[in-house]
Amino acid sequence: MKVVVVFDVLEEYREVRDELREFLKDMGGVFLQYSVYVAELDERGVEELLRGVRRILRKGGGRVDVVFPCRRCSSKIRILDTYEV
Repeated sequence: MKVVVVFDVLEEYREVRDELREFLKDMGGVFLQYSVYVAELDERGVEELLRGVRRILRKGGGRVDVVFPCRRCSSKIRILDTYEV
């Protein structure tokens, strides 16, 4: 399933933010923007993701939103950027 992770970690917890980014990359997350990653995970991967995020957030302040768009909603996402030709 597609998982979108959006986070906001306070500047004073920079180490937590960096650890979170590395964890998301290790989970197969693809960087979309500074605080946004997307990944394809099975149910077991989702549970591992949630446990890992909770563990990391205990070290500092911040918020992480984990969004699970359904297949139909996901297929309707349109990305517009200046890199498209």
